[in-house]
Amino acid sequence: MQERRCVIVAGLPRSGTSWLAKSLSFARDFTYYREPDNVDMVAEAEDRFGTLYLTGDHDDPAYRRLMTRALTGRLATRFTMREDPGPLITALGGGRGLRIAQRFPFLYFRKRHVLVKLVNSNLNLAWFTANFPHARQLFVVRHPCGQFESWQRLGWEPDPRALLENRRLVEDHLAPYADLIARADGFWERAGALWAATVHVVHRQTQAQDGRLIGAYEWLCADPLSRFQDLYRRLDMTWTAGAERFIHAADTEADPGTYSMRRPTARQIDKWKERLRPEDVDACRRFVEPFGLPYYPGFEPGVGSFAGDRRE
Repeated sequence: MQERRCVIVAGLPRSGTSWLAKSLSFARDFTYYREPDNVDMVAEAEDRFGTLYLTGDHDDPAYRRLMTRALTGRLATRFTMREDPGPLITALGGGRGLRIAQRFPFLYFRKRHVLVKLVNSNLNLAWFTANFPHARQLFVVRHPCGQFESWQRLGWEPDPRALLENRRLVEDHLAPYADLIARADGFWERAGALWAATVHVVHRQTQAQDGRLIGAYEWLCADPLSRFQDLYRRLDMTWTAGAERFIHAADTEADPGTYSMRRPTARQIDKWKERLRPEDVDACRRFVEPFGLPYYPGFEPGVGSFAGDRRE
């Protein structure tokens, strides 16, 4: 019997994970499970998971139970299955089908392979590597100004100081930047510090491990059809006509809603420049650049490679 495959899409909230994971969800023989780590929508997800830091040398029984269910396709709820409920629930009709399936999860038709999107597990990717070595990982980066401009409109507040409460995380990765993170004040300083600290951890761990891809949202936006085909190849996923139809349909002005995946993709690269004041951009930049990350040279959103580490 063919081994069950798993692909993990991870990234900070509002980094493009929804669009990216949905675009991958059309791969043959994969079922898409959305945000099993979402504390507001999944009963087993705990608030503390948001700042949990696990590696191959550390474990957390409750987190292990939740993620084992998620990565083996056994966490089927109205929320996690909303984007891929399967033909039976779809035939029952929208909200009605999902309500019925919430009571009887066995009605969800699930294909063998698993695609999981995570937005609160970015500090635990090394743990996934150690405990689920068969799972391919894709970590999405987005320019911090684009990402946190969306946070600001939603009224979300970045809190990088919470990272400093984790002693092991500081000792392993953040000690050289602890003073910088602690003095971040105001929305855009805190946004820069949170983004840079999180990406710094993932970047350092990726340098030491094989198998994880770090991908730039803006790179995909610049030419989504051909670049998603390239991404499918990198992840050994089978491209389908459904993926092509979705990517074409999503590139539209038709739905301006906050959580919509239908947007003119090329405009998403630097749309934030129309909305942010120069002093906000400067504040964010001051707390990103000391980390020396290779992403977004010159603090510009244009990137020329999937890893986002150079411009064309």
